[in-house]
Amino acid sequence: MSLARRFLVLQLVVVALVTLAVSLVLFAHERGAVVERAEAVTRVLATALADDPYVLAAAGDPDPHSALQPLTDRLLADTELDFVTIMAPDGTRWTHPWPSSVGEAYRGDRSHALAGETWTSTERGNLGPSVRTIAPVRDEDGTVVALVATGVLLEAVSQQALAQLPAVLLVGLLLLAASATVAALGARYLGRVTHGWGPEELAQVHSLHDAVLNEATEGLLLVDTAGAVPVLNARARELLGIRAPAPGPARRRPLPVADLGLPSALEAVLLSGASVQEQWFVVTERTLIVSTLPARGALAGRGTIVILRDHTEISRLSGQLRATATLAGALRAQTHEHANRMHTVVSLLELGRDEEALGFASADMVRTQVLSEDLLAHLDDPFLAALLVGKTAAAHERGVELEVVVDPEVPRIPVSPADLVTLVGNLVDNAVEAAAANAARVPPVVEVEITRAPDAADQALDTVVITVADTGMGIPEELAHEVFELGVSTKPAGPEGRGVGLHLVREVVDRWGARIEHGNDGGAVFTVTVPVPHDTTAGRVP
Repeated sequence: MSLARRFLVLQLVVVALVTLAVSLVLFAHERGAVVERAEAVTRVLATALADDPYVLAAAGDPDPHSALQPLTDRLLADTELDFVTIMAPDGTRWTHPWPSSVGEAYRGDRSHALAGETWTSTERGNLGPSVRTIAPVRDEDGTVVALVATGVLLEAVSQQALAQLPAVLLVGLLLLAASATVAALGARYLGRVTHGWGPEELAQVHSLHDAVLNEATEGLLLVDTAGAVPVLNARARELLGIRAPAPGPARRRPLPVADLGLPSALEAVLLSGASVQEQWFVVTERTLIVSTLPARGALAGRGTIVILRDHTEISRLSGQLRATATLAGALRAQTHEHANRMHTVVSLLELGRDEEALGFASADMVRTQVLSEDLLAHLDDPFLAALLVGKTAAAHERGVELEVVVDPEVPRIPVSPADLVTLVGNLVDNAVEAAAANAARVPPVVEVEITRAPDAADQALDTVVITVADTGMGIPEELAHEVFELGVSTKPAGPEGRGVGLHLVREVVDRWGARIEHGNDGGAVFTVTVPVPHDTTAGRVP
């Protein structure tokens, strides 16, 4: 049975029970009112007869029955009373609706009346159970000389109450009809919003919803039109750095977007309600790809669905791949250049120019060895040293002179080799390409400088400054503010796309908590400032 039908049946049962209870209460109240009215009538008439001088005078006659019976018969005809009995103090009846009962003893309680009290009670007499009042008739001395009893049969009371039953039933039926109509409308609405499902199905759907939502590898959230987040899966909490709320009512309360502590650019996108496709944002140490689309179906017009994908791991893998490709290219360049030099040496030997061959080979070996030993002596990172050696050979192959200057006191940067190779490799590649493209105007030169300086703001930190400068055309002014954006480049797009290298550099810098600046000084100049704790300098080769 669907939830709506169960709700309807339950409501109808409750309404029927309430209607029955109300009807019984109304009937009981009406019967109580009839009894109260009967008690009031009997008390008033009994008191009036007891105080009537005619009754007092008749009580002293030798034949009270002859004087009083006509009076009681008129009262029975003109009022709602069922009997009026006037009797002697010993209970002998002088009047009664049944002539055969005249002269017999009164069956009710006379003690209160003999004591001078007017008493109302429910008792059984010759005519049956009745509501009756008995009052004393006193003479001038206050002596009780007679008793007056008036009564209404309970059968008559019940008939009067039953006469009100149709009105009570009508009220009950109207209440039942109104309540049933409301219950039916509520069940219809409930059936529409629950799609006719039962509570077990709804519980299963909720469980499946939670399981699928929280096991999704992508972050999913719904931003409503009020700027709050009613739906937020576990992956989205992880990607955005949001703590799960403690159990309780607060756990179900939507979180305002403004309270999530997101970057202003991402917060603006979430609150705009506009559809966006794969925009990149850096949140804490993660790079997220954010897509939004308007909610459809039952939620149409009520919010925006946001999909979050973590690009950090993809970026790291991409950086490692580019680092590997950079090293491979450098090795290929070294191999190619070495092959050319070996061909030169062999040719000189074949021509009998032994001394020239020996001098050429020795000079090449010394140049390469000096560069490698110099870098290894000043850099504690063999990956960076190998990269710069390879880049020197690759630049030389393209006719670009790569000058590397390393501060002897530079500490080791405590980052992954892949990140370091990604940053320096991309900056050097861009600089070599820019210098080579402008070789017709100025001699192509690329300068790489790695220096150390104390951090002015924090004495517990050193600062490593990596500067890469070239003799190219520099950064166009129109691209100065977006040079690190994905897809922005001054070069034609290759098969892997365009504007990727500097974007990866910016991601690495953000992960390090470093700073990168750029400008033009005869060519492009990129400066990366990296804070390094003092304890990371331990083990550095002097």
